[in-house]
Parts: sequence; C-alpha cells; structure tokens
Amino acid sequence: MDEKNLNENEINEDFAEEDLGKTQEIDSIFPETDSHSITPREEFIELNSADDMSKTLLMDSMPGDNVQAVQYEDIPEENRVKRRKKKPKKQINHARTMGQVFLGVVIAVASMALGVVLSINVIKALRDITGMAKPIKEAEIEIYNDMSVDEIVDSLHKGGVIEVPSLMKMYINITDKKDSEDYRPFLEGTYTIYSNMSYSSIIDTLKTKKTYTETVTVMIPEGITALEIGQILEENYVCRAVDFEKYYKSKLNKYDFEEQIENNPYRLNMLEGYLFPDTYDFYVIDDLKKNPNFDTTDNAKVVAETMYKNFESKISKSMKARMKELGMTLDEVVRLASIVQWEGNDEDNWAKISSVFHNRLNDPETFPKLESDATDTYIAMCITPKITASNKDRMQSITDAYDTYNCTGLPAGAICNPGLDTINAVLYPAETSYYYFLASKEGDFYYAQTIEQHEQNIIDAGLEPPERNDEGVSQ
Repeated sequence: MDEKNLNENEINEDFAEEDLGKTQEIDSIFPETDSHSITPREEFIELNSADDMSKTLLMDSMPGDNVQAVQYEDIPEENRVKRRKKKPKKQINHARTMGQVFLGVVIAVASMALGVVLSINVIKALRDITGMAKPIKEAEIEIYNDMSVDEIVDSLHKGGVIEVPSLMKMYINITDKKDSEDYRPFLEGTYTIYSNMSYSSIIDTLKTKKTYTETVTVMIPEGITALEIGQILEENYVCRAVDFEKYYKSKLNKYDFEEQIENNPYRLNMLEGYLFPDTYDFYVIDDLKKNPNFDTTDNAKVVAETMYKNFESKISKSMKARMKELGMTLDEVVRLASIVQWEGNDEDNWAKISSVFHNRLNDPETFPKLESDATDTYIAMCITPKITASNKDRMQSITDAYDTYNCTGLPAGAICNPGLDTINAVLYPAETSYYYFLASKEGDFYYAQTIEQHEQNIIDAGLEPPERNDEGVSQ
C-alpha cells in the first residue's frame, strides 16, 4: 500500500469515529428513535419536514456536541414558526353515498312521472277545450230558465260531451262575464251538442236562439176567441197559450188600428177581434213537445203580430170610407161584427142580423140594449172562469160591461175574432125594419118588427124564452 492510500484510510477512520460519536449523541437526544429502523438521512428529512416545524427547530438548535438542545416550547411565541396543520384524509361513507344515489333516482323517476301526468292532463284539457281528437258523441242538452252555469256544465258532462267540467266552469267565468257589454244569457231549450265542439262553440250554441225548420199549417176558424186560438197554437206546438195571451191582453201600440180602440178599463182582452182568422204556416217548437213549460214568448209574439198584420192588410180604404159613412169607428165595427158572427151562420142571415142591431143602435131611446145571447156565451167561456175571491168585484164590472142585456149599446170589447164576411155584413147590412130575431134548434131564423111578433116567433120555433133575474141577467 502506498503512502497516498494509507493517508486516505487514516482520514476515513478519523471521520468515522467522529461521525459515530455524533450519531450516539443524537440517539441520546431521541431515545425513542429506532436507529436500526430509520437511516440518518431519512430522519434528517423527517426532522426538516414542513409538516412538523418542531423537528426542524431541534435540528437547527444542535450546532455542536456541547450545546444543549432547545425545546420548541421554550421558544418565545413571537419567534415561533407556525406549524402547518395536516389536512385530515377524507373518509368515504359508502352507506350515505348509496342513499344519495337512491334519492336522486327516486327524484328523477318522480319528476318523470309528474311530467307524464302533467303532460296527459294538459293534453286532456286542450282536447276538451278545442274538441279536437275526441270521440264523436251526440247528446240532447235541456236548458231551463234560471239554470245556473254549474248546472248547465254538469249537464254537458253528464251527457258525455265534455270531460273536465271544472275546466269549463273556469273557462265560462273568465271569458263570459255578466258585466261585459256583449254578454248574452243562456237560452231555454233543447240543444243537440257534439263532443267534438269547442267550448266557445258549445257556449255560443246554448246562447243562440234556436232555429226551427219544421212547420205546421194552422187553420184559425172565423168567430174563434183569442183564448181558443191560444189553445190551437199550443196543441200544434207553435207556442204556449199563456205566452200568446200576453199579446192580446193589452195594446202593443204598433198598429194603426190600435188608435181607434177605446181604453175601456173593463175590456177583458184589448186586442180581441183583431186576430184575423185565416190559414197560417208556423214553425213547430220541438222544445215545447219535450217541455210543456218551455218559454215561447218570442214565438207567440211572432204569431200574434202575423195575425195583426194580416188583419190590417184586409181593411181596405173603401172599407174605411164606408165606416165614416155609417158614423162608426173601426173598433165599433169589429165589436158588432163579432156578435153578428156568433148569431148567424152564413152571409144571408149575417146581413139581416146586422140590420137588426143597426136598427137598435140607431134608435137608442127605444132600444138602448142590444140583448144578444152571444155575449152571455162569451161571459161564460172567457170571463166567469177568471173570477176569484180577490178579483170578484172587478170581474163583476167586466161581466156587466159585456152583458148586452145589462150594458147600453155595444159591449166593452169584441167577443170573438170575426171574419171578413161578417165585417162586410156590418158595413153593408140588409135594409130591414126588424128589431128582433131568433134561430130555432134546427137552424131556421125568424125576424120580427115588434115584441108581439117576436114572442110568436119563439112559440113557432119551439123555443122557450130564457129566464132572467130582476137585473136582466140570464139564469
């Protein structure tokens, strides 16, 4: 071994002894450290770790063998280097994670289900409102007076033409307010409604006056009363008799002939006598067949006005001129013609009977009363049935005003609706001097100038004079 190598070995031995001594000194400072389980380098790295500043300071406090170690707790707080705390490792809670996943799935499924339900309901609502894509179904819906919106909608639902009644009620409340300018009420009647109709179409149909297409030919006989005309109209489903009555009880102030009608408070039916007898074609009100209480006021008005227009068209200028010659008003002619109508049965006896009444009217001092049994018949038919306990006094006054054995001159109103022939018979009576007449049961007519002749005619006709009380009223 050469000198160079010898020197290197000596140096290494010296260094090793010195290093061993330091190592033993460190072991004495950290007796817990296992010198066999960790290398000096690893311990150095650990001591200088940024995660534990106390170890780094301990290393820095060992400049030599004879210097006493400084504890971290002995360093003034202002000079201490703050430690960085280790972040704790995040622990995974697998049960909680699975619960969250399950909840997420449930929410997703519920959202999808809710979406499906909402979609179905929206489609159903739109289909009901528009009437599109619905199975076609027909239903007869009856609407009565004062029927509420809820009742009408429930009837539509019951008939199967709408599916969501609550939605239609809401629709009507929003779009069909009563305080709006264009509001129209639901009209009474029976309507054919289809399921493929929209809400707006259904509402419009139920608020539109129904158009009737079927017609009926009605023959109004001459000499029929307004009451009887109403009954015929009702039997043919043209209108109700009670609705028709509204249009002959009082003046309508619509026709020229009304100006000549005297406003007599004891006139039973103001326009009796002006419902011109003729053959008419009227619409049949189907609803009246199904509902006897169906309101036909508008239909009755049309019927009555048709008859009044017909009457007015029949009175010619020449007829009006003839009335002036006789010194009679149109209303007086009509009232007298109504009596002549019932007393006779053809043009020949109508003209003679007319002459009898004209002769009496022209001699009021001798014959102040017309004494026609026809007026008794009218009283029995039209006035007496209307007498009640509450109107007895007034109806008695009306009775007296129509009883030609009691009243002076013509009765308060016409007792029927005369035809054109009897009106002409009044305008052009036969020229006679008769003041009396009668008809036998066989239909033969007898005329007389004096009461004695008349009484003999009664015997000849095989009739007995009617018994009357002290007031001249038939018993």
